[in-house]
Amino acid sequence: MMHQDYLAMARDDLLERLQGGSLLINDEVSLPLQGSVISSHPIIGFQQGIALQVQARHVDSVPEITRLKILTESGVVVAEKSVHILSNGAQFLTVTFVVQVKGGE
Repeated sequence: MMHQDYLAMARDDLLERLQGGSLLINDEVSLPLQGSVISSHPIIGFQQGIALQVQARHVDSVPEITRLKILTESGVVVAEKSVHILSNGAQFLTVTFVVQVKGGE
């Protein structure tokens, strides 16, 4: 089992890497992240999971979102997911990614 101190370090490292990062929508539109937080609620089905919530401004020019990627400032993909989100005129887009922390053997 992963020690809680290590999980805390992984969470802090993940948030630090997202400073200056972006959200890539449908592999075409890149938006700067407005914020990122680690959710404190447990994740069903994941022993060592981190629920990472990111927020970016909504884009009216994208009527349907099918793919999302979180990128670091240098363009490294942190997480990605397939989604189906229709434009609803919201000012911000908030998305949760589940990241699982695994140890080596």
